Amino acid sequence: MIRKVSFSVSAFALSLAMPAFADLRPVDFEKASRPSKGFVVLPVGKDGALTGLAKDADKASDGALSRALDLAKFTGETGQTLTLYDAGPFEAVLLVGTGEGLQTARDLRDYGAHAASGTKAWAKPAKVVVPDAADVALDATEAAIGARLGSYSFGKWGAAEKDEAAAPQALIFLSPKAADAEAAFRTDGEAIRAGVTFARDLISTPSNIKTPEWLALQVQEEFAGVPGVTVTVLDEKQISDLGMGALYGTGQGSTRPPRLVAIEYKGGKDGDAPIAFVGKGITFDTGGISIKPNDGMWRMRTDMSGAAGSAGAILTLAKREAKVNAVAVLALAENMPDGNAIRPGDVLTSMSGKTIEVLNTDAEGRLVLADGLWWAQETYQPKLAVTIATLTGAVVGALGREHAGLFTHDETLATMFLDAGGAAGEQLWRLPVTEATVESIRSDIADVKNIAEQGAAPGASVGAAFIMEWVKPETPFVHLDIAGTAWENAGRPTEPKGAVGFGVRLFDEIARKYEAD
Repeated sequence: MIRKVSFSVSAFALSLAMPAFADLRPVDFEKASRPSKGFVVLPVGKDGALTGLAKDADKASDGALSRALDLAKFTGETGQTLTLYDAGPFEAVLLVGTGEGLQTARDLRDYGAHAASGTKAWAKPAKVVVPDAADVALDATEAAIGARLGSYSFGKWGAAEKDEAAAPQALIFLSPKAADAEAAFRTDGEAIRAGVTFARDLISTPSNIKTPEWLALQVQEEFAGVPGVTVTVLDEKQISDLGMGALYGTGQGSTRPPRLVAIEYKGGKDGDAPIAFVGKGITFDTGGISIKPNDGMWRMRTDMSGAAGSAGAILTLAKREAKVNAVAVLALAENMPDGNAIRPGDVLTSMSGKTIEVLNTDAEGRLVLADGLWWAQETYQPKLAVTIATLTGAVVGALGREHAGLFTHDETLATMFLDAGGAAGEQLWRLPVTEATVESIRSDIADVKNIAEQGAAPGASVGAAFIMEWVKPETPFVHLDIAGTAWENAGRPTEPKGAVGFGVRLFDEIARKYEAD
């Protein structure tokens, strides 16, 4: 969890206590056996079917569970829940629908999250029966990961410390291979939890505290002493000296100067090129001179979700000691409209030397990514570069909040990312970048302009086309537009209301594919 406020913060903000972060649900594992008393969570299949240990538990209740299902007309649809109290020998039973069956790791994580949310007020630990799932080796491990992710809460600023007695009770997952499931959870599962939690904490922090400098410091503190990790922070003078006019220009309207942060993890072979995750890190976005309307502007504290997801992914890889080299590059700035801010019509020179006509200062995420991506390629020569950003409202209009936009010219990478998104539970949908879109951003007075003329091309594709101008020919590249999936994400069980931490689980899946090579 993020632990403290440091600098560049108002006196009022400093007077607030840090959030009383809610405890994540403790989990444990036991050898699978028939539940016969106490507090239990049971899966229910299609049409209220009870099988395996759930059927055995019904026998222990002399059929009380199946009778309750019939009376409640409980159909067992996926995610449906029913709580029973004093049912036969059981003090409490949570029944969770599994529909046609749990087929993937994502299904199992959702099941675990339902188990956590449905039992959070219970006074004693609950034993969780985990249904078998196709092609998933350690079912209980995945369900436990879901329980941890689904029980996350950022807490409230200024809230009193939580009473120790109010700590949530453990969930005990039953597995025929309990020792193996626990070992996998304590390594991979807790690593995923750490990365997602770190990302969510960063995203949720208010922007009067979350300056570029503060965010850089949190990264340094979080990774201090983590084996295999080196953190580099470039300040505004270094950014300027390197010619990063796009990143520097975006932040020049703010009293809180920009930063560029690199988190390099070396877990693979010496000299092996890393995977590079380049994240948009706008710590607050007013739109600059092209100012946004007030409605919903508070959400712009989340405009650094791409950077947060990238940082969280590296934390996950490091904590599970992944056999891969990877780096996260966070391009951090605050977009404000003061007298020093860039104006529509200004021309900026990026680190690559390519010039940009700024037609709209609210299209700033692509500016910081241009310099961040170029610097990442110059510094690390990555085997794969991925940009991730809350980039456009257009992608929300196109895909809603269930899918992030995927842009690439590489068919193999497209398939890899679509598959990884499905496995991780972070869904992607491929969108095009055509020659006509590329032509729409050609400028009369610079190399490119940061938006197309009204209606000339789809907005999400224009953003991707702009960023692709900074991709070197030898660099395999993917761009992800997560504007619709970074916050709340339609309320998935593993993603409580608020910051999602989108990208951590996806990038972990991508890294696993490179580990296997």
